[in-house]
Order: sequence, then C-alpha cells, then structure tokens
Amino acid sequence: MPSSYSAMKLKMGKWDYYVVRMKMSQLAREVRFASEVNDDKTLDEVIQRELKESRAKKQIVRYLQKNEERFFGSIVVAALGGEPSFFAIEAADDPKFAAFKNHVNETFGVLFFDDSLKIYALDGQHRLFAIKELISGGAETPAPVGFSDETISVIFVIPQKGASTEEFRKSYRRLFTSLNRHAKPMNMVTNIIMDEDDRFAIITRYLISEYDFFSWDGSPGGEVIDTRAQGENIGPTSTKFATLVGLYKMNQHFLWDHTYQSEFGNPSPTNEVSQHTPTEDEVEELQAYLIKIWDCVFLTLPILKKPPLDMRQMNADGTDGKDNILWFRPVAQTKLLAPLARRLMDKKNISSDSSEQEITEALKPLSLIPNQLHHNLWRDFLIARDPGKHQWRMVTEPPKLKLAYTILLWLTGCETLSEDDIDELQASWSSSLIPAGDNQREQDTFNELEDIRESIVNL
Repeated sequence: MPSSYSAMKLKMGKWDYYVVRMKMSQLAREVRFASEVNDDKTLDEVIQRELKESRAKKQIVRYLQKNEERFFGSIVVAALGGEPSFFAIEAADDPKFAAFKNHVNETFGVLFFDDSLKIYALDGQHRLFAIKELISGGAETPAPVGFSDETISVIFVIPQKGASTEEFRKSYRRLFTSLNRHAKPMNMVTNIIMDEDDRFAIITRYLISEYDFFSWDGSPGGEVIDTRAQGENIGPTSTKFATLVGLYKMNQHFLWDHTYQSEFGNPSPTNEVSQHTPTEDEVEELQAYLIKIWDCVFLTLPILKKPPLDMRQMNADGTDGKDNILWFRPVAQTKLLAPLARRLMDKKNISSDSSEQEITEALKPLSLIPNQLHHNLWRDFLIARDPGKHQWRMVTEPPKLKLAYTILLWLTGCETLSEDDIDELQASWSSSLIPAGDNQREQDTFNELEDIRESIVNL
C-alpha cells in the first residue's frame, strides 16, 4: 500500500535525501538489508550471514534491552521504486513565523511513495538487525516495554530521476561503500561484494556470476568459492577452491601488468587504483583479459579442476585419487602462483591484447614446477611436522614464503643467478628446513631443480 512520511528535505552532492521519523516496529517491518540490492544470489547471502553471526546478536541487542539511556544515530536507507514525491509545507503569512519562514518553506513536508517502494539499509545494518531481533521476539529476552513505539531518525536517499536499474544499483553500492569506508573499517569480504569503485572487486563478482568454473551450480554447498571466510584461509575440511578474498587477490595479481606496476607500484587491496572508478570499457576489457588468463591457467595446470578437498590431504601421496598439492593451499595461490604467473607473463610482454596461445606459452613453466608438498623441495620447508603431534602443517611465515618465491623465480627463468648466488640460495633453503636436511638431500634437490630450470629455459 502507498506510504507517507513526515520529512525534512536536504541535498548533498548529487543526492536528494530526507530525514524521516519512524517507529521501531515500522523500521523493522519496512526496511530490508543492503545485500538485497545485489543482483547475484551467491553474494546476496553473505552480508545477511555476517550480520546473523556478528556482534549484533549479543552486544547491540543487550544494549537495547538493558540501557534506559539507549540512543542510536540515524540509519541511512535507500528508497527504491515507489515514485517518490515531496509536498512541502508552507509557513503561513503570520508575523510570528516571519523570523524563520524562509527556513521552513521547501524544507519540511510529507514524502509520498506508491506501493512499489522497497527500502534497504545502507548504513546501520547491525542496528537494524538488533531492532528486528527485538521486535520479532527472536532475542533471548524480550524487548523493553514500549520499545516498538520508540522512534528513530531514518535518512532516506532517493535515486536520481531517470536513472536505470543498473545505474541506481551501482550508485547505492558506491554509497554503501563510501558510508562504511569513511565511517569505520569494513571487512574485505563486504568491500569485494559492494564496492563499485574497485575494478578488481567488480570483476571478481563477475567471475563468480559468469565464469563457468567459479559460478555456483545451485546445489547445496556447491559453491566453488567460499564467501563465508573473512580472509583467504580455508578450513581443513573445506570443499572450496578458494575464498572470496583469495580469489580477489589472485585476480589482482594476474591483472597487475606493466601499466599498473609503473603507475601504482605493488598490488594491494588498499592501492590507490582501487578507489578510481573505472569506465564500463575498462571493466569489460579487464573481464575479457582475466577470463583469458584463467582459461590459460587451467590449460597449464589442469590439476586445479580436481576436487579441492582431495588435493588438500596433508598425508596423501597421490594414490587413491588423494594428494597434497601446493596450488590448492591459499597461501600458495596468493603468494606464489598468482604473482609468479604475472612475472611469467611480464617476461613475454603479455597484455590484454595478447592471444590465449601467447598467454599459454608464457605460463608453460608452471607445469614443470614440483607441486606435491611432500616433494623434497617443499617437505620440511613449506610443510612441517608439529612437535609431538606427528601431524603436518603448512608453514606460512613471510620469510619462508619470500624464499620460496625467490626459488621459483629462478627455477622458471624469471631471474638469472650466478653460481655463487645459487649456492647461497641453496644454503638459505637448507637452513630453513625443519629439521635440517642432510647434505645429500640438499644436493640432490638442487640438482633436480637445475635440470628443471634447464628444461624450462629450453621450452
């Protein structure tokens, strides 16, 4: 049914917005969560899930229940649809209104919407969640007496007239990101899902929606990318290929070519380029480029299409379809595989104009790298036994990962080392083993690496 609100009209930048008074019960009933602004259902659930598992359920609900001096700032909402219209209240020609007549006219009035209105919270979702919990009776203890009739200030942001559906979705995602980025730090998952300025976030969402390997097949638990994890690490029983954060970081490395390197330095989620709004042409070019790269990565390393859980069995040796493969470990994906692939592409001057054949040729050395974590190169180096537990674990200390990357740069021909440099590299690797390796193993391992490097150089 149509809705009307007493409101005060304001404007900032390109946004028309209205300050509205709402009862708590009305807010809980009428306002939805920002995740529903998204147009991909794989990502829609993430923010809702984060809210349900967050501090809102305990801390904010408890604050509302027990604190008589409770107070919330305004909740910012997006008003979508509804054909909004504002009817201003005019101050009467009465001497007693003369002092503030100009401040009232065109500012205070009634905001009307038709029955197609949908309202989404852009800022204040944890507060909204807590209010909904109390109003619905979902909290462990009841709401304070009269809480439903208490009121709160709600800021309605209205779309520009004539904006298309896609335009206002982008605008609201950008506003959501801006509100949260400048008000308090957002977690990286939320940034990736909502950010309309970060080109790498945009194309990561695109991959999940459109690229066959990463898209969800609709079956329960069938997602290839773990959107639940807050970082890049994957649990020991996870069936996912990577987390959303891990995929984002890989994509950024893959695309961080000479142009980005020369202008912005090293890739980082907080890099300046991530806050430069890309044009549609730039996004389309990056999407096409990234798809070519991923196609070529899978051609070069077809093992990546095997069931991830089967390839992350720490004690497996390749029999019975189980293995312990380096490239299925999150830290190896983001710290070794993706940056190394970019270096190999740089060596061949790969750009968005390069063909799939050219990219595949550039990535060929990846196929010759020992990828079994129990190989002499990695055992006791990137995997080690926990003292007293006789269980293997990944080693993720930055110095060791840096050393592993240095070895791979040399192995794949991205870096050329003198004999003395190679001896020093071997000594650094040997001293990093836990427990220390024997001389024969050390020499045999580096002899094998020398042979592999020669094969790669002659590709």
